Parts: sequence; C-alpha cells; structure tokens
Amino acid sequence: MVADDEHSPVTALLVWQTYRIPIILGGCSLLFIVLSITIFIKSYQATQPITFSSDTVLGASNGEATGSADAMIITIDVEGAVVHPGLYHLPPGSRVEDAIAAAGGFGNNADSDMVAKTLNRAAKISDGSKLYIPATGESASAASGGIAAGATQGSATVPSAVSINTASQSQLDSLSGVGPVTAGKIIAGRPYLRLEELVEKKAMSASLFTKLKDQLTL
Repeated sequence: MVADDEHSPVTALLVWQTYRIPIILGGCSLLFIVLSITIFIKSYQATQPITFSSDTVLGASNGEATGSADAMIITIDVEGAVVHPGLYHLPPGSRVEDAIAAAGGFGNNADSDMVAKTLNRAAKISDGSKLYIPATGESASAASGGIAAGATQGSATVPSAVSINTASQSQLDSLSGVGPVTAGKIIAGRPYLRLEELVEKKAMSASLFTKLKDQLTL
C-alpha cells in the first residue's frame, strides 16, 4: 500500500510528461468554448431587451390608435364671411374655431353679433359638415341658406325656411308636429352644423325630421 502511494507521483509525472501537449490544448479548447458561449449569451441579451406582457399590450394599442388617427382626416366646407371660403381638410377632433382659422379667420364683413349669438366656436366638427359665417346685413334665413320670407317661385309664394340655429321657440313651435318640448330640445342642442344632427342629438324623432326637413335650414 505504501509502495503504491510512493509510485503515484511518479506515475502522474510520467503521464504529464507524455501527454502534456494534448492536455494543454484540450484545456485551452475547453476555455475557449466557455468564453464563446458566455459572449454569445451577453450579446443576445443586449440586442433583445426584456419586455413585459403589459408593455406589449399597451404598445400595440397605442400603435393602432396612432395609425387610425393618422389615417383619418375630416373635410369641412367653410363658406360665408371668411377670408378664404372653401373645402378644408382637418385632423379629427378639430373644432369650429380650427375651421375658421383654416379659412383665414373672419372676413371684414362678418356679422360679429350674429356669430356671437348662434355660433359655438368650441363645438367639435364632423366629417362632411358645412360651416356658414353670416355677413353683416344678411338675414338669418339667407345667411343659413334658406329662402327669404315673401320670395316667390313662379306665381306661388314660398314660405321661408326655419333656421334651427337662430329661430325663436315660437317660430319652431309653429312647425307642424313641433310643440314647446321639442322646440326646447332643438334650442338646447344648438349649434347645428348639419340638419341631421337634430336626430343625432335626439332633439326630434327621425319620422318628424323626415316630415319637416324641407322646411328647415341651418
């Protein structure tokens, strides 16, 4: 047993002297492989940041909303007493004031009193709306595109259209099927950029609107 222990260092020395080159090369190869794996893992982690499921969902929803908003443009017709009447393309969520600014602002002939009474410059505008700015001296029905009172068409007298933006409660009440309650709802829903907003704002029923739409104007 003692003899074996004495021969062990000698045996190890002989093995080292005989195979030292393969052992050194093998150790270097193993070290190189370990270092290569470590560098690869670190570089992969650097290019692939950690993300959480909540961040992914939030980023996707924001991307969809932004894309939709960028793709949607509303068109509005601005006419009357503005510097540059015409069609304008505005971003969604724009307001009446934005449309007026796009048209160059109010013209010198704009009726400021009528504008102050009938126009809500903070109201949001919808696609396909028409905005008319009345000029000084223009009657309410003419400014909104209606037929002036007493105008004739052939030999028949054509009654004036009732402006849903400027008519008094008694004028609205005079329409067939419109009572004090409906007239109050119409006034409360002002301003209107389209006649169809009477139904959208629940100021009157769709059937009543169909019956009266030819007698109404903005």
